[in-house]
This record gives sequence, C-alpha cells and structure tokens, in this order.
Amino acid sequence: MEDVELVSGKALWGVICGTYVLPSDEVVGAELQLASPHLRIGLAAYTKPSGDHYQTWAQTSEATKAEKDFVKKLSQLLDLSATHSWEIFQLFLLHEYRGADASLTEVLASQRDEETFMAQLWSFYLGDRLHLLRCLRHIVANTANPEHPYQNLFDDFMHDVLDKDGTLGDSLVQQVQLCTRMCPPSLQTHGSHLPSHGPHTWLAHHLAELREVLAILLVYYGSTSHSPTPDTFKKLLQLAQGGGLGGRHEIQEGLRDSHGSLVEALDATHMLLLILAINADSPTSGHSLCDSGWVTKLDPIMAGLGARTPHLAPLLAWAVLQLRANGGTATSSPKIYHKLAHRALHGNVFGYLQTALNNTAIQGDELLLRLASSVVYSLVCAAAGSLDLDRMGCLPILNSLAKPCLAQVPPAHLFWAEEGGGAGLLLPQALEVFPHDVEPLLSLTTALAQANPESCHKVIELLSELPSITWVVSGTESHSLKVRGSECFTTAPLHLMPTVTVPAHTSGILLSASPLVVTWQMPTNAWQALLAIMKILDYEVSSGASLPDRRLMVTVCATMQLLSSVLTTVPSQLSALVLFFQQTVGLIRRVAQVTRPSGELVAALLQFLAEVAAQDPKLVWAEIEGSPLLPFLAASETTGLKRGKVDPFLGYRAGGLRALVCGVEAANGSYPILRSYTGLLTAAIKGGVGSCSVKGGVVFMAREVTGALLRWCYKSQEERDTVLDHCLALLHHTLEASSMDSSVRDLVVRQLVDRSSAGQTLLSVVVSGASLESALNHPTHSPISTHARRLTRTAQMALSILHRLVGEDSSMGGLSQLLRAAPSLGVTLGGGGRSLGSSSPPHLALTVALYSHQRLNPRLSYLALRTLTRFAQKLDVPLVACFGGEADGIRDALLLRLDSATEDVRVKVALLRLLTASTTRQQGLTNAFLTPPEKLLNPLTSLASLSTKNESGRELLLAVVELLDALWSEKYTTATVYLQDKEDFWKALIHPLTTDKPGEVSDAVVGHTVSVLARQLFSSDTKPTACLKSAMDQLCEPDTGTICLWSKHIVKSLENGSNCSKDVSRLLLPAWRDFLVVLVARAKSWLTNDQKVSLASDILQALLHQLEVETVDESLTVLMAELFLSQVKHCGKQLAEKVDFFNRIGQLLVWVQGAVMSTPTHCQILILGAALRMVTFTEVSEQSQDQVLPLLSPVAGLVQQHGRLAGSEAHSYTSAATLGLATALLHQCLLRCQVDSAQLHLAHSSVVPALLHATETYMKCGEEEVVGELLHILATLSRISQLSEELSTEALSSTLTLIVPSSKTILLSEVVWVMVWGVMREGVGGVEGGVNVAAVHLSALIGSLAAPHRQPGLALATAALVTALAPYASQWIVMHPTSHSQLTAAATRCIHLTTHLLCTPRIVQMELSGESSSSTALTAPTNITSDSTSTASITPSTTAVLNQMLQVLCACLGAIRSLGPDLTDLLCGPGIDVGAWLLFFHPSFRPVSAHDPSAQPSLASLTSVLDLYDSHASKESRGVSPCRSGAPEVGLCLRVLATCAEEALLLLLTQSTLALMSPETSPRDAVRIRHGLADEMNSFFTRWLGRRPAVSPLPSSATGVSAVSSSVQIDLTYLRFAQQLVGRLCATK
Repeated sequence: MEDVELVSGKALWGVICGTYVLPSDEVVGAELQLASPHLRIGLAAYTKPSGDHYQTWAQTSEATKAEKDFVKKLSQLLDLSATHSWEIFQLFLLHEYRGADASLTEVLASQRDEETFMAQLWSFYLGDRLHLLRCLRHIVANTANPEHPYQNLFDDFMHDVLDKDGTLGDSLVQQVQLCTRMCPPSLQTHGSHLPSHGPHTWLAHHLAELREVLAILLVYYGSTSHSPTPDTFKKLLQLAQGGGLGGRHEIQEGLRDSHGSLVEALDATHMLLLILAINADSPTSGHSLCDSGWVTKLDPIMAGLGARTPHLAPLLAWAVLQLRANGGTATSSPKIYHKLAHRALHGNVFGYLQTALNNTAIQGDELLLRLASSVVYSLVCAAAGSLDLDRMGCLPILNSLAKPCLAQVPPAHLFWAEEGGGAGLLLPQALEVFPHDVEPLLSLTTALAQANPESCHKVIELLSELPSITWVVSGTESHSLKVRGSECFTTAPLHLMPTVTVPAHTSGILLSASPLVVTWQMPTNAWQALLAIMKILDYEVSSGASLPDRRLMVTVCATMQLLSSVLTTVPSQLSALVLFFQQTVGLIRRVAQVTRPSGELVAALLQFLAEVAAQDPKLVWAEIEGSPLLPFLAASETTGLKRGKVDPFLGYRAGGLRALVCGVEAANGSYPILRSYTGLLTAAIKGGVGSCSVKGGVVFMAREVTGALLRWCYKSQEERDTVLDHCLALLHHTLEASSMDSSVRDLVVRQLVDRSSAGQTLLSVVVSGASLESALNHPTHSPISTHARRLTRTAQMALSILHRLVGEDSSMGGLSQLLRAAPSLGVTLGGGGRSLGSSSPPHLALTVALYSHQRLNPRLSYLALRTLTRFAQKLDVPLVACFGGEADGIRDALLLRLDSATEDVRVKVALLRLLTASTTRQQGLTNAFLTPPEKLLNPLTSLASLSTKNESGRELLLAVVELLDALWSEKYTTATVYLQDKEDFWKALIHPLTTDKPGEVSDAVVGHTVSVLARQLFSSDTKPTACLKSAMDQLCEPDTGTICLWSKHIVKSLENGSNCSKDVSRLLLPAWRDFLVVLVARAKSWLTNDQKVSLASDILQALLHQLEVETVDESLTVLMAELFLSQVKHCGKQLAEKVDFFNRIGQLLVWVQGAVMSTPTHCQILILGAALRMVTFTEVSEQSQDQVLPLLSPVAGLVQQHGRLAGSEAHSYTSAATLGLATALLHQCLLRCQVDSAQLHLAHSSVVPALLHATETYMKCGEEEVVGELLHILATLSRISQLSEELSTEALSSTLTLIVPSSKTILLSEVVWVMVWGVMREGVGGVEGGVNVAAVHLSALIGSLAAPHRQPGLALATAALVTALAPYASQWIVMHPTSHSQLTAAATRCIHLTTHLLCTPRIVQMELSGESSSSTALTAPTNITSDSTSTASITPSTTAVLNQMLQVLCACLGAIRSLGPDLTDLLCGPGIDVGAWLLFFHPSFRPVSAHDPSAQPSLASLTSVLDLYDSHASKESRGVSPCRSGAPEVGLCLRVLATCAEEALLLLLTQSTLALMSPETSPRDAVRIRHGLADEMNSFFTRWLGRRPAVSPLPSSATGVSAVSSSVQIDLTYLRFAQQLVGRLCATK
C-alpha cells in the first residue's frame, strides 16, 4: 500500500471538536480534506518498516545528518517506516515540543536528552493514534446532529470521503483485526531506546485503540441507517470468544491492575456492539440473523459463550431473538435457546448490564450513553416479552437497571409508548406498593423526569391520578375496617394521612396483616400523598422525636429527588410546586432545631431548595434567612471605625452546617450536603442576594471549607474533584459578583491569598492543572485521563480566581507571598505530568505560563494568558526572569500557536493582549518575542488580513491593531523599522478602512489603525517610504472618499449623544485628531482642497453639536477643539475662501457664549485661537467685513462675559488667557470692519466696563500680557466707538492712570494711545483726560523720548499724544504747564537724538545688546569704532528697532510741526503774532552735540533728517546704503523715511521763517540763518531736482504715523515749491 501522509490526530481534534471559539467552515473543511487519506484508513495508515525504507527516504530527504540519524533510531522505536517516522517527528515538533527551536540541535546531540526526547515521542505517537480515532468517532457521531456547528460539513465529508461506498464499517472491522495482530513492544523488536514504561504504556493505548474503534462501530451502526452484515457480526462475535479482545494470550502477560478499567471498558463496548448487531427487539421477519443458514453458522459460536460475564448479554440477546423468531413457545422453539437465556439470567446478566452502563467510558460520552441505554433497554423489553422475568425473580435488578436507561430520551420514549414493554413490566409493581414503598415508583419517575420535558410532563400527569394507594392502617383506625380473607372494605371514612382519606365502602386488598398494610382501589393524587408524608415527618420532628421514622425520611428524600428532577427539566413547574417548597422550608426550620439532624435528609432538602433558588433565589433566601442550620454573618455596626481596627469575623457563626459538613461528611468521604449548599449559595450570588446568611455562607466556604479540602478524605477521586469544583466555582462567582458586599469580598480575597488557608488549595489546583496536557494524552477514560478531564474545569475556575486576585488591590500584599509558595501535594496527577518540583518552587507566573502548552483544552491557555496579562500589569518583577530557562520554549510555543490557522481565536487574542500589556511594563518580555522580529510580526500581518465578518475575527483584528499601536507608541524600533518597508503590512493595516464601511468595522480598530498611521507619518522626518505612501494614497483617494467617510461617521457617532461608545470618544477621536494633525501638517499634498474643507466642516459640525447638548463632555469637546484648531492652522487659506465657514464659526462662538459656564477654559482657548487664526487669514481691510461680521457680536459678548468673570471663582471656565484671546479676536475683527458696522454691533454692549474690571483684576495678578491686549482693544474702541459716558477719555484716564504704573512702559504706551484716540474723537472734551495721563506719567513719557531706542513704543505714543493735544495747547498750558513745556522740549530733543542714532546704527546695536552702557555709547565720538563693531552687521532685531525709531522720529516731527504756526498763515496771513509762537530749534545751523542733554537742538537737526533720507533713498542704494561715518547697511522703511523728510523740510521752513520774522532775531543772526539755509538746502535740491519719480500726492496734513507718504520718495512738485520758497527766504532781507 502506498504511504499516506500522516496528520496529527491531536491537532485535528482541536480543530473539529466544536468547543470554545469555532474556526470557520473553510478552515475546518480544509483540515478535513488534508486529513481525509489518513482518516479513511485510520490505523492502517501507519506503515511498518520494510526493505530499504530508510535508504530510500534518506536519499530524498533534506534533513541534516543528525536528524537522519535520529529518524533511524525513531523508526525502530515506533516500528514505522522512515517516511512516517520523519512525519511523526515533524508533527511532534509542531504540536508537542516544549523546548525552544534553537535548542533542538543540542537535544539531538546529547545522549541523555535524546533518551528523554525519545520517550516523549513515544508517548506522543501513541496518544496521537488515539486522537485520530476520536476525531473519526466525532465526525461519525455528529453527522446527523443538527445542534453541532459543523453538522453539514461532517455530513458531506462522511458521504463523500469516509463512507463513500458504505465501506466504513468494513474498514473499522479490519482495523480491529489489525490491532489483534499487534504484539507488545520489547527491546528486541523496538530497540534499546524503548522507555522503561514503554510496554505498559503501549498496552494501555492498545486497549484504548480497540475500544475506540469498537465505539466508532457502535456509533456508526447506532446513529446511522447502516447495519452490520451477518459476516461482519460473525467476525465481531469471534473476537469475543475466549478471553475476548482484552484477554488475548499475547497481551495477557503485560496486563496489570491499572489496565483493569480499560479492559472493562473494552468488554462493555464490545458487548454493546454485539447486542446492537443482534437487535433482539426488532421485527424478526427479514432479520438477516434469523436466516436459517446464518443461524446454523452462529449457533455453535453462541453456545460456546458464557465463560465470561461480558458474554452473557449477547447470549441473552441471541436467545431472545431466536425465541421471538420461533414464536416464543417451548414447543416450537428449540430448548437450546431457553437454556442459553437461563444461562445468561443465572449469570446475572442484568447486573452486568448495569455495571456496563455505569462504566466511566460510557458515562463520560453523552452519545455512547444514549446509545448504550437504548440498546440495553431494548434488550430488556425484548426479554420481558419472551421470558417470564417476574417468575425468575429479576424484577428488583430490572428496576435498578431501568433507572439509568430511562433517564435517556429513546428509552423514555419507548417506556411511554410500549405498555407491554418496560412500562407493563415495571410500572404495575411500583404502583401496587405506593406510597407504602415509594422507591420503585419514585426511582422510575425520577429517571423519566430527567429524560426530556415531554417525559417529565407525563410523569406529572401519571402521579396526578394513581389507580390505588397502599398505606399502613393504624390501630386507632382499624375499627373502620372489615377484613374478609385477602379482601377488606371500609365501614366509615378512614384517615390514612393528612389530606388523604379513604371514603366509606371502599374495597381494598390486604398485603400484610402485621403491620396492617392495605391497597385501596381509589383514585389518588400521588403529589398530595407525598406532601402528606412530608407533613407527617414535619410533625414528628417538631414533636421532638430524636430519631424520626426511617421510612418517612427515605420517602421525603426520594420526593426531593423527584422534585429536583422535575424543576431541572421543566423550570416552569415551580409555581405548581409551591406547596412542596413551603413544606420544605418548614422542614428545614424544624431540622435546624434538632441536635443531630439526618445528613441524608438535610442534603435532600437543600438539593431541592438549590433547584428552586436557580429559578428564584430571592424567594428561597427570604424564607431560610437566619436559620440556625446555616452560617450567618451579622451586619457590622462599626462603619465609622477605620478598616482593620475591627475583627472582620465579628458577628459570624457557622451554624449547624459546620458539624454536618466538616464533621460527618468529612469523616464519611461523601459530601451531598456541601454540594447542595454550594449550589444554593451560587444561585444567591448570581441572583444578587446579599443577605447576612449568604455572606455568612461565603465566609464559611472560604474560611472553613476551601482551605481544608485537601486534608479531608473522599470515597472516590470523582467525589473530591466534584467538591473542589463546586467550592472554587462559588468563590469565583463571589469575586465576580458586583452586588457582593466589599467587606465580604475582601475576606474571601484574604483567605485565597493565605498560604495556610484557601490559598494553598488554589495554588495546588493551579500547579496540578499545568500538567493536565500530559494526563489528557493518556488513553481516554483511564483513571489518570478521567481525573484530568474532571480537573480541567476546576483548573479553569482556579485560573479565573487567580486572574481576579491579581486585579484586586487588596490582594497584592498577600499575593506576593503566594507567588513563591510551595504547592500542596494534595492535588496531583499521576503519570506523564511535567515535574515542577525543584530545590526551590517555581514562580507562580511560570506555572501559569506552562498552560501555554495546553492544546487539547484551549480555554486553559486562554485563561492562563489572561492571568499573565494581569501579572504583566501588576507585578514589579520581569516576567522573563520568572520564566527562567523555560522562557524560550514558552515563547516559541506561543508564537507557533499565533501563526496556526487552526488555533483557537481567543488564545490568539489573549496572547496579543499579553504582549500589548507588556509593552509598557514588561519590555523584556516584548523584546523576547521580537527576537527575531519576523516570528511575531509576520503572523501579525497575516492576522490583520483575515476576514472580519464574524465576531471572533473582529476581536482578533482589534487585538492585532492594539498591539501594533502599543509597539509604535512605546517606540519599539525593532518592530517599526521591520514593518515600515512591508507593503503587505500597510495594505493589511488599512484594509478595514478602505474596504469596510463605517459600522461594519469596530471603531476601536479604526482608532488604533489611524494612531499607527499618525505615529509613522510623524516619525518620517524625510518623505515617507514608498509602501506607506502607497497606502496613504489609497486612503486619501478623492474618488473613494475614505477619509471624509470616516470623518462623517465620527460626527454621526458624536451626535448620538449617550449612544456614543467609549471606543469613539476615548480612542477613535484622539487617534483621528493625531492623524489629521500630522496629515495636514506634514503631508498636505495627500489631501485635496475639497477634502480639507469637508474635514474641517465635519469637525466644526461635531464641535457645534457638543456645545448644543445639555451636558458637555469636556474631554470630547477639547479633542474636537484641538482638531479644529489644527485644521484651521494648516488649511486656513482654503477655509477663508468659504464665507459660509465664517458664519458657522460665528454660530460656534454664539454657543460658546451661551455655554461659557459649562465649557472648559482650555476648550474656549482652542476655539478662540482657531477663530483668531481664521480671521488673520483675511486682509486687514474693510473688504473683509462680510467675512468677520458674523463673529463680531458673539466675540464682544465673550469679551464682556470673561471680563466680568475676571477674579471670580469660576477658574474652570475663565482665565486671563481666554480673555486675552477673545480680546485679540475682537480687535482683529474691528480692524476689518467699517466704523459704522462696528458701532452698530457694539452699540448695546457693555464691553468697556468689563474690560476695565478685567484690567484692574489682572494687573493685580501680574498678567501683563493680557492687560496689554485689554488696553489695546480699549484704544481701538476709543478710536471707532461712539461717544459714551463709559468710554469718555476722562473716565478712562481716571481708571487707567491708577491701574497702570509708570514702570510698565509697554502697558503705559497702550494707555497713552487710549488717550490719543479719545482726544482726537472727543476734541476739547478729551483734553483733560490726555493731560491727566501726561501729568501723572510725565517722567516715564519724557524718559521714553530721551531713549527712543529703548522704549520706541512709548516714545511713539507720547509723540502722538503731543500731536493730539497740540490743537488745544492753550488749555493744556492752563491745566498743566509743566507737562506741556517738558514734553514739547523732549519731543524736540528726541528729533535730534533719534536722527543721530539712526545715522549710527552700530551704537544702537551695542546699546541693545548690552555691550556698552548708554552714557558710553552716546558720548563716544561717532567716527571711532572698535574692530568688532566695524565689521559687525546689523541684526534683524536691531533693524526692527531702527524702523520703530524712524516712526518715532516721524511722529515727533509731526508733533512739533503741529505746535507751530501754519507756514501759509505765517507767510501770507495778515497780522500774525510771531511772538506768540515758540522757536523749538535754535535759529542756527551749527551742529549741536547729541550727547549734551541740556543743549537746544538747532535747525541743523532738521537738515540731518534730510541727509538721512538722502543717504538711504539715493538711486544707487535702492533703499539699503551705508550711512555716514561708515555705518553698515540698514534696511529702513523708505516710505516712512520719505514722510520724515517731508515733515522735516516743512518744519525747517516753518522754524526758519519764524526765526527770520521774529523781532528778537538780530540782523546778523538772520543773515547767518539765510546763508546756512541756502548752503544746506542747495546741495539737497541739487541732488534731487530734475529726477522724475512716480507721481505722488502732497503730504497729508494728518499727524503721527498716518502722515506717512504713499511714495518712497519726496514729490517733485513739493521739492520745486520748497526750492522756490527757500530761495525767496534766503534772498529776502
């Protein structure tokens, strides 16, 4: 036969078993097709070595020499061909090997390790064969099971592959025959590498293989339409001859006591298969085994059976079949069949059948139990119809045998359908003695009630009306009875029991004279009779009987079992059983008063109450609360005291239950009371009942029971496993229950982390569970395997509890002690377990990590990984260090499971969550999994590409992107660098975003995905990689609209309000913010203008909605505001083109204004900052009015609100920064609005008082920057607003003068500007306010003019104030002459000093940089410079200061000119009083030193301004030219410089004319003035006249900066006019 490629039966079982999270049909189908050649022939696929099998394989194999040598040895050990040995080796490495991949070479090279390795392979091979057979049986069994998830898949596979031509049965029989030809291994046949336990292990697996194949045949013939042929039956029958399959001589020598259970299971399965094949209850006509030819062949074989007990059942079935085929009479039937039947019955065949049904192998498999029960019950019915079983005395054993059978659906159905069968045989006998003897009837009905709801309803109906009643007649009632032989009748009503009375003249049958027992022929309600018996027992107990009637207690216990079965099957019957419930509660109360109550009775009562509590726990616990029988924990009355100061067990009592459980049951080794009580407590906890009795029960279980479980004795291993499971399940539910009192939970936690109490039990279960995989590899239903299967659920509970304990803050102190506690030996698994013992106990984290090797039960691995995740989050020690030398093996095993297509999804999810948690606190563990990176990251890419159509796929994808996000956020460069160039990774990452619509993929998945994209884009300093660019191109494709689609989804999710998930608000939105911020900042080209506008609109819409809701979510609102600000910052130009966008921003500000007391300050700052940036993208002109006008009113309102809130306690909703931004925004809006429009919007606003209040408040707090903004907006309002009392110059000056000190020169400059615009707006009415400011801050104002390079802002404002007050000089002089004289002199002096400084910019730079003091710089000669200054260039900051000084110069020139007469009036005006005007400049052209503060500037100071203009505005310099004295190149504003020159020229003419006209000027001085003027001006005019610059208007008559010329050069006409005028002045005497 050609070699078949082997598959791992164990791995296949994990895929198709249909438990936990199911793989998809595609995955299961693919695995089945891959395994189909092996499954089709089963055990026959394993080929024996033959010929040169090794040489043939070695020549074609690519294995290393060490591996080939190892396979040669392995082939001899396993007795397999080299090809199959190599395949087994590879399967072992893939699914079972626990070491690290890198250590395999060392293992093969070490002889000692090789022996251990061989032993592991031997066990794996034997176990894998068994698992393959289990897979085959699973497929066959669920082919017709509609409840199995893969039923259709299995059905198709069965018909198309396994049983394509109906040959599966023959194939299985051939496998049985193949097994019978096998011989036990020995050193001679299997080589020296055969383990010492090899023969023993082989024999156990051999017996299990035989039983498994026979079980497959049983399922195949029992659950399908196939029947064995007579020839097949003959082969199977012949295998049972002699010692049977388990008694063959070749294996007899190796059998040990440990094999006994396997032999019994094998015989039982074989026996059931033969009974099924005989099918004695089927119609005999057409029965193949009734054919005379086959009867002749089979009779001799049957006649030889009977030497062994397992032979009896087939023998009986054969005899009954043949008796039925021959009519069933002695005359027509050969006597041989009667003899065979009697042989079987005398051999106690029914006793053996009962034993067979109770066999672990049958009880542990639901389908086998159902089939076996059907087979046995069918045989019993057939035997009852053909034999007189009553006469043979078989009814008692039949009654016992019927109970396990009738609990299954098919026998129960037959029972009710065939009155002549089991019902006709057993029911009449049971009814005849009820209720005097309730056991026969109640045992039957209890079993029937367990079958299914239909059978349960029939039980209820049957017991509702019985034909008779049997009871003892007491002596007091005997006078109402007459007896005639065996018959009797009543002469008067006879009271048998409470609620049950026999009417007069009722006949009955006498069953016993002493005591007097009569069966009365009267319709009877059995339920009432049972209730009456309970009342009788209640009466006896309440009467003080120390030992109640045993018969009554048995009846009540049987009644409780029946009621429990009814409620379990049909929970809706609870209302009908309310009287029984009340009577049960009454009995519990009575029993609680008894000193030594019956344990059996208490257990039965608690069992029924537990079933009732499963439906209505509050009802039960309300009735039994405070019972002395039950534990109790009184409510603490010391709530005011600190925790830990009071005994936590104060008010606790154990009740009578302690003596029953910890005393009687612990001594007997049977715990029915404990099991029932834990069920009762569990129902209470699940139902949210937190009474004192429940709390006391929980404390009792945690404190007194759980810690002692390992020290108690048990009647069986199953009993211990069950009790352990119940107790841990209760503690698990206690920790999980949110309704449980925290103090009780803390008590439970303390016990569970206590090494001397429940903690030791918990630790022992966890440690033992780590080796369950090895135990489960033992033959199915062997003692070790059976115990391991029961312990599996307990281990799951233990891991869940441990997971919860690690998360409890109150447990961390005690848990640290438990982590290194030595495990108890009370719960250990024999055989095959991985030894955890060493000189020092392993860390608990390592014990939990070893669960990663659990493949047969993925839930254990899942729970272990979940617990390790908690360890990673809570423990301060590195997990890698805890794992020690096992770390690499654990890592490789987990990575292998992660990369497996058939692995349980939840295991993968748990592993990914563990790695995600470890990225922050367990970097060593993460780095271990990233060494090398491809082992982890390649599977991640594959997992990210899987389908997300089902829930498990979506959960897996979420876990993948969570890990990826964590790797990027924690900067694991090993991972990020490896993945950033993987095109398939980026495609897989964005696949959910580009292919699925919002709502089809988890918001959390999208959040983590865009977070990864954002971080990668941000970290790409240069342009992104081609792979990332391709992914982003696809994501930002304008045609698909993916970006905008998700943006609208986020907005829609936020608009849902309370329905907005945390994934959106806490994850998706922050990630989306980061992504868009990075996208618009670093990759603007990916988004089109339309996409940018659309995204910004969505964000604005979401922000509007957040402010509209009643309760503002602060975090959400801040996130949206941040995102909105980033969009405006980087896409503002595109947004500014949309007028509608400004309208929506206006709406947003309206909502902010309305919700200012509920909107966080940070959020308001972000919104105002975005609005301010949007406004700054528009031009500062009146053409922008339509855009900013919607913002004006709400911004003014916000300024007013925050101004009033200044200094209040509303720190969360207002701040100086918020007001400063709102003020700046209002200022920018006002700059872009027409004056009348601004006045209209501000007409009814009380902004000014709020601003003044805020100015005073924040000035005290030192918020100078904000105060500056406030003063700035006050100046603007003073310029454009209508005149009002609150905005008057007098009112403002009286407030601001006191608020702003002179030392704050920047703030003072704003105050001065407020006065300037006020005076200009109010005229003479504002003079007083301006003069007040000038008087109060005179020193500071003069000081600014004396050092314009130090305080250019204040100097400019001072010059503007002088200009504003100039028209009202007379009032000024009257009000405060000192300020008038000193400011005018200072302004004049400033002209001279500023001109000098502008001509020597190096000195200014030295002053500003602090290289020399002011006195030194100003007194130094201008032609002397150091080497450093001569070569230094002027910095941009110095240039900015120089331009500010130039504006100061221009303002001072205008101010002084305003204080003098008009030149036209001076020259042409009649009768002008020349003496009334002051000469501000000395009437000479002699240069005055700039370093003499007392010297009056001369007219030469004005010509210096012209020289400055000439040096900078010459045609050759183009605006950047060296000044005099070797000044460096300086970029001065030529337009301002031209205005300065015009003002200086006009002032020169005015001052010169005034000096010439002044009577105080001597003729000699006048001549000097004319000559000097001619000399200075002729050279200037010569250089500039004749050139033809662009036409510009005449200089404006306005003052200050507003007089700046619109041209960069002086107008030609102006110059010619000035030249003519100078010529006239110089010529006129």
